Amino acid sequence: MWVLVIAAVLMFFLGFAVHRLGWHFLISGYNTMKQERKDRVDIKSVARLIGIMCYGIGVIFLLIAAIETFRLNIPLEPFFIGLLLFVVVILWRAQAYDGNIFDESGRFRPGGKKKLIPLALVSVLLLTVVPGLLIWFSQPTEVTLTESALVIEGAYGQTVPYDDMTAVMLTSFPGVERRQNGSVTTGRFTGHFKTIYKEDVLLFINRDVGPVIRIDWSGKPIYLNLDTEAATRALYEEVIER
Repeated sequence: MWVLVIAAVLMFFLGFAVHRLGWHFLISGYNTMKQERKDRVDIKSVARLIGIMCYGIGVIFLLIAAIETFRLNIPLEPFFIGLLLFVVVILWRAQAYDGNIFDESGRFRPGGKKKLIPLALVSVLLLTVVPGLLIWFSQPTEVTLTESALVIEGAYGQTVPYDDMTAVMLTSFPGVERRQNGSVTTGRFTGHFKTIYKEDVLLFINRDVGPVIRIDWSGKPIYLNLDTEAATRALYEEVIER
């Protein structure tokens, strides 16, 4: 949560610095232009848009931090997708003030279209890859029991041999101190986390489902559950019978 708050403060500062203090050297691309090309850019309009973008990102970060702090039952995915759309729209709008791309009548200068190719590629990546990852991490945990191992499918998937298990218990959601390398979506925790007891664990948890299975084995302790309490309890019974 504090990481988001610090990031929000940083975004507010950057927005103010570019928009109000005139720190235009912080604008990527503009700071490396030759003076002749800089003179064709309406830098005040670009700086205003960049400032608005930074302020908007900061507000979204604070909203997400508040949702996580107060454990509000509000999906986070729309905020991240909205953030991506907001950034892409602002970046495209800023190109209208670049006189190296458009002439005074708003038409493309020779070679102007080519200058938009990198931005187009970045926009496609932001609007396809990132939402795709969010959807992937939001998928329910899939577990398969083979003759020799419990197999967790999908992101951060693991194969846990029964012979390596030292303990299996039905418990509750562990208190999480911070995310180390994982994903937190609408009520779902996937990946590597550190608990409030300073223990490194691997989570595959749907927060909307009460019981959680903890598996101690030769790797990091694993906490997992399925999409219903009944399915989670049934999986627990099957595992301990192995």
